[in-house]
Amino acid sequence: MTRLFPISERRRLEVFFAMTTAGFGMFLLLPITSLATPSAVHLTEMASESAWGGMFLTNGMMHCVWLAVNGARWWSGIVRYFAAMGSAILYATWAAGFYAYNPGSTAVFTYSALAIGAAFCCAFAWRDTLTAMRLRRVRLAHA
Repeated sequence: MTRLFPISERRRLEVFFAMTTAGFGMFLLLPITSLATPSAVHLTEMASESAWGGMFLTNGMMHCVWLAVNGARWWSGIVRYFAAMGSAILYATWAAGFYAYNPGSTAVFTYSALAIGAAFCCAFAWRDTLTAMRLRRVRLAHA
């Protein structure tokens, strides 16, 4: 994995979330019906299973792309931030959808934990962005 994603130790969580989000999207796009349970009624009212799959897959794949590009441009941390924020919003929406049906569901805990983890990825990406912007300012000042 380190050949595809030349990452430091602190980006391992972000790579995990990007790949998990893409994998989850692929799973939802399989020709099986995963959201045919009553607990997913609120989610299926918002979007179809294939639409959810497309959102998760697209978000996860774009996050993977921006992690692979990371550092090549000063603004790459910004797009990583938005990709991680997209994951956090998707997972939080799923947690809220399951909460609306059954607050005691294990899905509420699981998707809430994934949303929190994605929010941590936002913090890491933002920190990298601030560092890249400072370095860019220094390079421009000395050019």
